Amino acid sequence: MIHNGTASKQTIAAYQKLLRDADKLLKISNPTVVDKTILHPTQNKHDYLSISRYWWSNPKTENGLPWIRKDGETNPDTQTDAVDRQRLSLMAKGIWNLSLAYFFTTNEKYAEKAIGMIDTWFLNEDTRMNPHLEYAQSVPGNNNKRPSGILDGRVIVMYVPDAINLLTVSKNWQEQYKTGTTKWFSDYLNWLTTSDLGIKGSLQENNHGSWYKFQVAGLALYVGDSALVKSTVKLAEKSLDEMLNDDGGQIHELARSRSFFYSCFNLQALANIAVLGEKIGVDMWQYTSETNKSLFLALNYLVPVINGKQWNHSTLKEIDFSELIPVISLISKKHITLEYKNVLIKILNATKKESLQEFWLLNSVNL
Repeated sequence: MIHNGTASKQTIAAYQKLLRDADKLLKISNPTVVDKTILHPTQNKHDYLSISRYWWSNPKTENGLPWIRKDGETNPDTQTDAVDRQRLSLMAKGIWNLSLAYFFTTNEKYAEKAIGMIDTWFLNEDTRMNPHLEYAQSVPGNNNKRPSGILDGRVIVMYVPDAINLLTVSKNWQEQYKTGTTKWFSDYLNWLTTSDLGIKGSLQENNHGSWYKFQVAGLALYVGDSALVKSTVKLAEKSLDEMLNDDGGQIHELARSRSFFYSCFNLQALANIAVLGEKIGVDMWQYTSETNKSLFLALNYLVPVINGKQWNHSTLKEIDFSELIPVISLISKKHITLEYKNVLIKILNATKKESLQEFWLLNSVNL
């Protein structure tokens, strides 16, 4: 439709933005973990390092240590290039953007750059990231490793495996890339499921636990372990009883200072798990527990806010309705209703965020 001129104005605008963003990516240096300037105790630049975003220097101590937590308030000092978090996001989203640009144009320059970024981050011995997150979301003054840091890894699983699937038809793709990335994903999956920190991460009951399960299920699907995908989806189903109150409110997320955002964020993880479940014949969308807990119960707690219902929970900022878009857009075609489609279109029409143009490009035909 884009190439024959029958696509909508919104789709054409999204396509043009995609190419502008991809062209910018062609000019950047490939992100790598070895570019950080702060090192953790291992002194190994190949070990990923980030600092937890809601932690701040302690005003009550001379050296500011240990840092203290201010939930929902991002400390800009945690988001600099001194650590790896921004580069991780740039890498994963950049590879996805370039792979989409290649898919829509078949221009090999986009595939070549995306493959180069994959090689730099995952494969090249001089620049690769070691496949673990032992030092993710560290807190200055606190030497304990934090299972909450596993959350950082979600962007890898959200973007890179699908991007690879788009890139494998490129003439620049070589078998060594497939072998190498599969090995990296397998090693990371093994760390998630067998390390002390990974096991602690699996026990988290809030959005961190959901995004942990998404990573395990996504990686297991990629490496061909259907049994692990199935068991992880089943665990996600069971977790709904612990996460939801009788009305569908997400207990742990409603306690946060940005309660609407985190309710959407957790539900996005669960919806992504449901998508993975469909691929191996498990319909999490249809699952309802003995106490009537389900994905749609949670979603229906949030949707009325779009139509004017008051949100009676803490929120540091004005509610951003677009946080619901990733959730509704993931609903299986056989389960989405006209009501959800209308809510989705209403949100899209009400927001001017450029970041939503990728969504429009990928989903406008289904709308």
